[in-house]
Amino acid sequence: MHAPPDDKGAQPDRPLLSISLLGHMRVLSSTGLSLLPTGTKTKALLAILALSNRRPVARTRLAELLWSKRAPEQARASLRQEIHRLMEILHPLGPEVLDVQRHTLAIRPDLTDIDTEHVLRTTPQTVMDLPDPLPPLLEDLSAVDPGFAAWLEEERNRLLDHKIAQLEALLASTPAPATVMAATRRLLRLNPLNEGAWRARILAAMHSKEEGTALLSAETCLRTFQDAIATTPGQETMRLIAKLRATHLQNTQAAQHSLPPLPQTPTPAQVVADESLRMLSATVFLACAQQQGDTESMALAEQFRSELGLDLAMHGVLDVSVQTERFAASPFQSLPARGRWDFLIGITITGGSGSALTCLLQAFDTRLNDTIVWGHRLTLTPTTLPALSNRFAAMLILSLFKTEARRMASTPVAELSPFGLGLRAFTLSMRADPGLYHTIEHLLDEAEKRAPENQFLFFVHAHYLLIRMYDEWHTPVADYIRPMITMLKQNFALFPGNIATRYLLTAGLFYANQPDEARFLLAQMHLSLPTDSPVSMLALPDGLDALCRGDAVTAARIYTDFFSMTSTVPLFSAPDQEFILSCFLADQYEETLLHARGILATSPDRSAILVPALAAANMLGHQSLAQDYRQRLHRLQTPLTLSAMEGHYAYLPLFMRQKLYRGLQLPLP
Repeated sequence: MHAPPDDKGAQPDRPLLSISLLGHMRVLSSTGLSLLPTGTKTKALLAILALSNRRPVARTRLAELLWSKRAPEQARASLRQEIHRLMEILHPLGPEVLDVQRHTLAIRPDLTDIDTEHVLRTTPQTVMDLPDPLPPLLEDLSAVDPGFAAWLEEERNRLLDHKIAQLEALLASTPAPATVMAATRRLLRLNPLNEGAWRARILAAMHSKEEGTALLSAETCLRTFQDAIATTPGQETMRLIAKLRATHLQNTQAAQHSLPPLPQTPTPAQVVADESLRMLSATVFLACAQQQGDTESMALAEQFRSELGLDLAMHGVLDVSVQTERFAASPFQSLPARGRWDFLIGITITGGSGSALTCLLQAFDTRLNDTIVWGHRLTLTPTTLPALSNRFAAMLILSLFKTEARRMASTPVAELSPFGLGLRAFTLSMRADPGLYHTIEHLLDEAEKRAPENQFLFFVHAHYLLIRMYDEWHTPVADYIRPMITMLKQNFALFPGNIATRYLLTAGLFYANQPDEARFLLAQMHLSLPTDSPVSMLALPDGLDALCRGDAVTAARIYTDFFSMTSTVPLFSAPDQEFILSCFLADQYEETLLHARGILATSPDRSAILVPALAAANMLGHQSLAQDYRQRLHRLQTPLTLSAMEGHYAYLPLFMRQKLYRGLQLPLP
């Protein structure tokens, strides 16, 4: 049914019947009389025939699409009734436009015009004539049958894929800058991270001598990637931007601010230094005015300094020390041997009295003249201190990783140390892009050959496997994650105090449907980090625990409380997928879509977010939004089948999985 339209179906000069399927379905005779059927099944029958490329459709196939839940004999009887109704509606045009045979039905190749056939006949030369965006296919035809819904989704994706393919072919064939700019505008609206479209757009502006437009496009590209995935585009795109910038600097003497500065290539001395660096190093210090704070608040500040340093060290991915001296100001000059650390982490007291303390937590890069690379203002009490220390340790680690990754972004792979290779692999894994998996594994293989049994590299490898699991739909999650659990258990035996390993292993055991072992480790973490605070990083495995117990309401509350803080940077997993999932399973459909939109605005290709969001859109009857989510999932090759969902969500109780399947309009197992 997906072959190109038959050439015999070319638009006649004066069609007896015009069928419009884009947007709201319309059926008009040559005199303008509406012949649109009133019954939903009759409309669906005509739509299937109209989208069959003028080829006969077997009656058995029609019955399967329109009555998939009925027995074959009942379905065929119902189909005979609908064929009779359709013939009555199209009378006296019926014999002219419909070919009704004993075993098949078809729309005759002459005297009919179908709008979707015009779309499927577009070429790179005519694709720009299509409306942008295309109206949704059969927008008003829903709730017909699960079989029809799956077929309709395939047809919608067929139209969308054809449009994308023709736009990309147009970019590859046209030399006209104006055409390139118009085509890339359409492609980037569909996928803002399409690097080929960005490069074509920049090159077209350069060839047209429109340097300002090229610079603006380059800046927009960089900012889009930074905002969406917190990193830069690929090497080919970055080289083009660097070439553009160099040309611009040659043409003008004034300082240019149109583009963010590109990372500088390290000197040979820096490369040698990186080669010996096994992990990033940081030291924690406390700064306050000489007369600032009473005894109780100062003791609280010193406790936070010590616990933050301990929590940072317990993750096992940084070399961390704590300065026991209290500094009157930031110790940029007074700190002995300050050059030995990559980052300084300062706790600066800004106010407070009694049992409450207000402070500013900041990270400074010593290699960038002590530039502030991260900061947050917070209030501490004896009750909240353990949870905040736990949470901000994880936030700091991820922020330092991102800062270092940006600094090393332009370093060639051949010049990277094992640490640099691992850091680049970590940054790429955060994109959750299947196209990068081969590159990530190559980086990790090379790093682990040169630095075996390195805790940082081990963390990156396990973290990558967990991130990849969230968008792994072709292999059951339990099967996929089992090797990761074996690797984590081996590392846990060597480094039992490593909290990063505990987090990853706990999450992995839950996903592998081994909840008893997971809860044992989770209880141990609660003993070592005694807090039930929603701001603690322990809220994340707590939420997953509640979800696996079948308590979606509690899970949704835990995640909502955790994400209510303005600064949230989870390090060990992607709990936002469980956040969206738990909101849906708790019947909070509006909240599901609200939070999903926020995540998809910056990460549009997250299958694990799109699936529960699609289910919520279906439950609320938001057809256009559901169509958008289905099209995205199709482009990501996410199989919306019962077997794929069963394998992916096997860690959930059966009643929760069934609720999700109903939302996805899948048949219940």
